[in-house]
This record gives sequence, C-alpha cells and structure tokens, in this order.
Amino acid sequence: MQDDAFREWLEKSDKRPLSQIRDNIARVRRIEDGLDINIDMEYMNRQCEAVLNRLNILNAEYLKTVNLPTDSAGLSSLKTSVRKYIKFRNSQK
Repeated sequence: MQDDAFREWLEKSDKRPLSQIRDNIARVRRIEDGLDINIDMEYMNRQCEAVLNRLNILNAEYLKTVNLPTDSAGLSSLKTSVRKYIKFRNSQK
C-alpha cells in the first residue's frame, strides 16, 4: 500500500479528522494482513474486485479465521476503506 500518498490524498479529498484518516489506512493494512494480499497488486488486477467480493457476510466463517470482522458494520467499514483506496489509485491515472 502507498501509505503516505494515500494519507495525503485522504487529507485533501476527504477533509476528515486525522483519526479517521488513520483508521482508513489501518483498515486497508488489516485487510492486506488478513487476506494475505498486496492491495496495489489487487488494484492492478480488476481494481480490487476480488477483495470486495471476499469481504462479504457470506464469507463470515472464513473471515473469522483471518481475524477480520464478520458483522455487517465491520465489513462495511472495511469495504469503504477499500473503495477509498480505489478512488485514490484512480486519481493517480
């Protein structure tokens, strides 16, 4: 993940408090660790479609085994962070 560039982009585009910016970055890192992926590689491979599909309540049993939330609110937060990362990467084109 391009941590510094993503943080700067969030600061400029989202205009959220620093704590929320850090939360978004931490969520993407957590997904990378939990799913054992590189978010930038996933972006280049169909813009993280597979990642978003895996973050589904239907995959709750699997998600428990990789220490990711299985409730709809937790999954929604993770998906929102991935979508923001996609927007960030799209802005670099």
